[in-house]
Amino acid sequence: MRFLKRVGRVFAVALSLCIPFTAVACKDEEEAGVTPTYIETPAAPQYAEISEEVLSNTDIYKTFYFDAEDGEDANSGLHMDMPKKSLSEIPEIIDEFADRYAIRILLKRGTTFNENVKLTGYTATAEHPFIVDAYGEGNEYPVIYGNGTNSSSDSELGKANVLHLEEANTRILNIEITGPDCTRGIYIFPRKGGIFENIVVDGCYVHNVNWNWVYGTEPDATNPDDIDPEVVTPSADSGTNRFRRLYGGICIFTGDLTNSVGAPVTFRNMWITDNKVEEVAHLGINFYNYWVNRPGVGYGYNKYVDDTTDHNDYKTGVGYFPMENIVVTGNYTNCVGGDGIVVAGADNVWLERNTSYKSNYLGRAGFWNGGIWVHNVRTGYYQYNEAGYTYLRHGSSDGEGFDIDNTCENVYMQYNYGHHNEGGGLLLCNLETAMLKFNGDGAPATERLENYWGNWKSNYVRNNVFVNNGYVFNDKDDANHHSAFVTIARKVNDVTFENNTVVIRGDIYNQHIIDCEDNVVAEGHVYRNNIFYCVDASAEPIFDLGTIKNPVFENNLYYNVKNGDELYSELNFSADTKAILDVDPQIELPADGNYSGYEKAFLFAAKNDVIYSKGVAIATMMKYDIMGNDATQNFYIGAFAKKA
Repeated sequence: MRFLKRVGRVFAVALSLCIPFTAVACKDEEEAGVTPTYIETPAAPQYAEISEEVLSNTDIYKTFYFDAEDGEDANSGLHMDMPKKSLSEIPEIIDEFADRYAIRILLKRGTTFNENVKLTGYTATAEHPFIVDAYGEGNEYPVIYGNGTNSSSDSELGKANVLHLEEANTRILNIEITGPDCTRGIYIFPRKGGIFENIVVDGCYVHNVNWNWVYGTEPDATNPDDIDPEVVTPSADSGTNRFRRLYGGICIFTGDLTNSVGAPVTFRNMWITDNKVEEVAHLGINFYNYWVNRPGVGYGYNKYVDDTTDHNDYKTGVGYFPMENIVVTGNYTNCVGGDGIVVAGADNVWLERNTSYKSNYLGRAGFWNGGIWVHNVRTGYYQYNEAGYTYLRHGSSDGEGFDIDNTCENVYMQYNYGHHNEGGGLLLCNLETAMLKFNGDGAPATERLENYWGNWKSNYVRNNVFVNNGYVFNDKDDANHHSAFVTIARKVNDVTFENNTVVIRGDIYNQHIIDCEDNVVAEGHVYRNNIFYCVDASAEPIFDLGTIKNPVFENNLYYNVKNGDELYSELNFSADTKAILDVDPQIELPADGNYSGYEKAFLFAAKNDVIYSKGVAIATMMKYDIMGNDATQNFYIGAFAKKA
């Protein structure tokens, strides 16, 4: 594993503990002729807690209390009964104390600070980070209500951040962030180039940012067809470009053409955990890296050398500068204008136990948005997430719940639940870009721009549940239905789909289970031990294999699915010599019609016991199924090793 040579000590220990590969014998292995290697489920590393003993040690930490209602700026702030009032006092505290002490800023719960905050000008450590947290009784957050701008200037809009963090070794905990006229809630963007490590945003509530809501009902109860997205968050077409990928709830960024520090920036060891983000635009949670240009990316400041040298010179910008060790877990996003959660330009990513509802809420023509996705990621664990109700309205594109986007490799998408996403369950896409390559000294290695495909390979989609995807709820026109399972866009090679359960609506005629876009050939696709179940035989869903060259189908169950015609690039069941066509898995839909909540995925386990002995042995299998059941005792199909 390439990433271990540069990983931090805490991460190296966590990795060694949480990703063992153990061969466990299955009772049926002699009959099958294959001895699977069963893989433990990798768990996301945790950041180190700081003990109360350390926090209360006045030789280490200076703690300052702020109360927006009863505080006074003339107070020292060093005691709970003598709090300061204004967050504008923080720079003075940093100037006076940060060179001698670690700083902790505590905000009074239930009080509101009507101001913007910039955290800058200090040097903290991983052991003793700079901390912003809440204090006081009850469960209310302290609120930072930012002052925004209605300016049409990109420069002014870019400064309209509620809380702007510029330094490493910082933790922002348990704070409510809002500001409808601001463009970002929490903005993490360093003041200089280099490596920035050990940043935590945990337990925060970010909402109503870059969001002009003028309608009488709450967004969560409002059909997006009943609003004008340009009124809520205008794009460039209206004269003020607020609907940009750079804006949103929690934004981690390395610089853009108008706001660059002029040198490579790398974030390393980042935790964005257990936050709630809703009613923000453009993105909910976004990692965006402009120093990772390589084939298939198509943008960036770095002078790319190649993928084999790991060359990165922070002085010259020659090489490749991915973020590393990115943990995004336990977050909830809802009614987000564009994408729910995106991690782009990173190595070693844990995207785990997140929920995305109603992403692409403000979608419009010229924008491609989805629920939870990765772009240009090398090695990622994409697991236990739920993506539901992603919209596809007002001429917008994509609309899938999940996406493994351009130039991804070694991404393990497993144990996820995607349902009612209008653009489909999952998008896989890649890109060809024109670029120069450089030598290590920064001199061009090629005389002119040349075209290269992104290095999209070795990705796995397994033990996931997809239910009722690809239906645009406001439109009965078949032309606006999308894939129930996966959409393949361009050259995505070397991908394996195993032990997924796909439940297909019964009220869409001839819906595609797999769909292909564009005319670029994709190769190396394997579909094995999956269940494709449609609730109504008259719907006749079908596999449109389009541009997939010689896919391998083995031992999948097809129930109420139409046998396709090879002449039209459709799957004919004769191509799956072990196709299971005569077994009803007896999958039931929720009686109450409620599909929300990750554990609702467990309702789609087959009731028919036969299912749990119909699988074929696979050389590498997950040790546990989506419910956490031991999966080493039988070969099964679908995402479940036994009944719920």
